[in-house]
Amino acid sequence: MNSTSAGLPANNDAATERARRHYNSQDAENLYEFVIGSDTLNLGLYDEPPTRTIAQAMQKTTEWMAGNAVGLNADFHVLDIGAGYGPAARYLARTYGCHVICLNISEEQNAKNEALNREQGLDHLITIVPGNFKQMPLPDASFDLAWTQDALFHTDELDKVLAETYRVLKPGGQFLLMDILQADNCPDGALATALSRVNIHHQRIGSFQYYREIAAGLGFECLNTVELSKHLLIHYSNWRDAVIEHYAELSRICSTDFLELTQTGFAHWVEAAENGLFEWGLLHFRRP
Repeated sequence: MNSTSAGLPANNDAATERARRHYNSQDAENLYEFVIGSDTLNLGLYDEPPTRTIAQAMQKTTEWMAGNAVGLNADFHVLDIGAGYGPAARYLARTYGCHVICLNISEEQNAKNEALNREQGLDHLITIVPGNFKQMPLPDASFDLAWTQDALFHTDELDKVLAETYRVLKPGGQFLLMDILQADNCPDGALATALSRVNIHHQRIGSFQYYREIAAGLGFECLNTVELSKHLLIHYSNWRDAVIEHYAELSRICSTDFLELTQTGFAHWVEAAENGLFEWGLLHFRRP
């Protein structure tokens, strides 16, 4: 496995630290492993009527997202921002042969990512870099593609993340951004209860309009926007139902406090999605 000894930034901020604690949680790992049975954490793309399992839908998202990249091939150097356990990096390395750097804050996820890369014979193509989205310990103009799936909503300073992304992309480099979003007209704090499930406590997360405005201000060219919010509602309805159905089994591997927060949290996610407050989709940018 390729890895780096780079540590976390000294001025690790509160939002980043909350995300690190959440994804280092053994309760969270046990929940994801039991319900999903895979290493993937992003939202899923469902067929109509929805018959895919959560894990199958998650994998479909990664495949579909990669298909949106222009000219993706083995010569690409890819940055996976908020890589989690590294499933997207392994898909890209295995399918396209490209080199991928996984930038991720969670020590537990990074360790599992490293082990999986080694087990699957992909450690020569994937490098794990512990670090903060807002201060990427990476050189200027070094990537052909930046990639992120449902990770940036954890940060409260999206302008810094996009500025760093612009910095590390080569001229002509692409940025594929999928994220959990709020509707542009969503009131401040309206998603607070839902977001507390994943230890997010800032007043607003990104929206389609907000991302486009930040990106344009930095000089990004917007190639495409794809709205996929109906899948978010299906995804979290499936999660809610899975926790309810398997509560007894989950109570043996997750703490009561965590499980109660999770069950309540998913119910709030579904309600907010039904009310049009949550959105989800892809934004595709290019650095000129």
